[in-house]
Amino acid sequence: MPQLIYGVWDHVVYDNRGSAIPTYPKELPLELFDEFNEGNPMEIFLSNRGFLVFSRTASLAWALWKHHERLAAESCGKCSPCRAGSHILAQELEKACHGGEVNWEEVRDVTEQMHETSMCGVGRTGTTPLFEAISHFPDELRPFPFHGNAGFYSVTTSPCIEACPSHVNVPRYIDYLLDGHNDLAAGVVLNHYPLAGSCGRVCVRYCEKACRRAQVDSPIDIKNLKRFAADKTIVPGILKPEPCPTTKNKRVAVIGAGPVGVTCAYQLLETGYPVDIYEAHDKAGGMVRYGIPFYRLPKNVLLQENELVKQMGGMFFFKQKLGRDFHINDLFDRGYKAVFIATGCPLGGYLGMEGEDSSLPGYENGIDFLEKVHDVLENGVTPTMEGDVVVVGGGNVAMDCCRSAVRMTRGKVHLVYRRTEADAPADREEIVEAMREGVEFHFLSGQDSLVMENGKIAGLRCVAMQQTEPDESGRRGVTPIPGSEFVIPCDHVIAAIGQKSDPAMLVKEDGIALDRKNCIIVDEYQATSRPGVFAGGDGTTGPRTKGPSVLIHGMAQGSIGAQAIVSYLEYGKPPFLARERISQLIRQADLLGDDPVCGQEKKSRVKLNELAPADRAGNFKEVELGMSQEEAWQEAKRCMRCYRIMSVVTRAPIPGFKA
Repeated sequence: MPQLIYGVWDHVVYDNRGSAIPTYPKELPLELFDEFNEGNPMEIFLSNRGFLVFSRTASLAWALWKHHERLAAESCGKCSPCRAGSHILAQELEKACHGGEVNWEEVRDVTEQMHETSMCGVGRTGTTPLFEAISHFPDELRPFPFHGNAGFYSVTTSPCIEACPSHVNVPRYIDYLLDGHNDLAAGVVLNHYPLAGSCGRVCVRYCEKACRRAQVDSPIDIKNLKRFAADKTIVPGILKPEPCPTTKNKRVAVIGAGPVGVTCAYQLLETGYPVDIYEAHDKAGGMVRYGIPFYRLPKNVLLQENELVKQMGGMFFFKQKLGRDFHINDLFDRGYKAVFIATGCPLGGYLGMEGEDSSLPGYENGIDFLEKVHDVLENGVTPTMEGDVVVVGGGNVAMDCCRSAVRMTRGKVHLVYRRTEADAPADREEIVEAMREGVEFHFLSGQDSLVMENGKIAGLRCVAMQQTEPDESGRRGVTPIPGSEFVIPCDHVIAAIGQKSDPAMLVKEDGIALDRKNCIIVDEYQATSRPGVFAGGDGTTGPRTKGPSVLIHGMAQGSIGAQAIVSYLEYGKPPFLARERISQLIRQADLLGDDPVCGQEKKSRVKLNELAPADRAGNFKEVELGMSQEEAWQEAKRCMRCYRIMSVVTRAPIPGFKA
């Protein structure tokens, strides 16, 4: 554990410069502040909660200067205390570092004014370390013999940014929307991934769950503000990237044109690497294209987002399936220096009932069903089916299946799930919408067998389930209730209980280690057991409701994979992910805390217009209609810009960053 020399944390002063018995914040796990990257000790840490100094040779004045340069760069300029004060403080601290005369009382007055009157967290909390240093350790702000080889890294974050696996700067794109710069707002998202409009429709809203506005009234509708920016600029083709010049001579192959692979390719293209994308289908999009129905995600949105990758110079090769048309060795023989596998879990599973026949008409898995629905719709025809339908499962695929079936049949649509409604892994809003559309739910019901008449499906025999006592983890299982069998009459049964990887894609000669579920084993940098081969998405974890199966998680993996490939090709070793390291600190040390929100006027969240349930039958029109310009402005005004600036000074330079 590093030794705390001095500092102020949560307004408590710690001074161990001459103390035999050191003191430190008891609730703060200081062992996390030992090294920033391997072999590189942290010397100073600055945040909205104060500052900590771990080295007697570190210059606090220099750290504060660099910290306030970041603050000045982040100031939006809307309030004069922060706009002017941030630059004044940066200039005065630079002067202090070079031996100039500084009026510290005036500097303190500026920090107090910024704290009391700034409109957002940049000014209100960014000056905390300086204020505490002036108040309690003014002698440490003198010119200091500085070794001149330190590293410095700083981030501006907030609860919503930290909750987002891709660390998208949510308050910034909301700010741009508020100012009428829809293109700049979309550009903030495009700094991370190209699927802004798609994510703006189907994201699971981790950011909104973390939004501090919920303490006042309700979270900001971050997802739909992102969608608004994309729909105004990316989807109509107004915002177009410049072709990325190829500055590197090492080609990279990406296998799979779903969101994970496309994000990896997108970021590699931005760094100057030539990228070829191989896709088994005839169009890009992966499960986002084939598995998410049109009423949730119109495919023209996805088409335009993938067009961005083409415009940047990415080359797509369609109807090229790994394991059928080529193998990993073939790609290296073609001259590729690195490969990223993002093939997902393309196969649907069946129910495993005794004597079931997966070739039986009317019995299919959810993945095949959704792909069939997509193909019919893409040809301009609304798909139909006759009779009653039973969907088995409780996840989002099951919701997509039953909500699609409702639009296709005049019969009754049922959903059977063996656990309780609260246990269902599907998004709550998907369950609610399915109920509104007329799906009849059978919770605590398990499938038993198909009922056949004259060689056709006539129903699904089910059994009522009951919950067991909680196990050691607190989770309650389910068990059948003897004698509770019942039959749901139907003509179709759709098994939507999961997905699996395709075992035919990889062969022994590929040299890629798999786990017992046939998933690719990767490390924290998405590297596989074979040098030069990386992987991400469901193909590395299996499908999950929470994790890489979620769109934003998968795209974050694609981003990490791209960074790892660049480091592998340029340096032959894994990258140092400074942003992830800061997030680890924030998460494990609970650095953002849970400060109460005070003095905010209540403002109602904008209610989106949508198709009424009665208008959804017989068509796949998009249900949520998006925001108008006025509604986007109204919603953007609710953002409190809960920014926090955190900075690290290390003994040696940080790989990839200049102090």
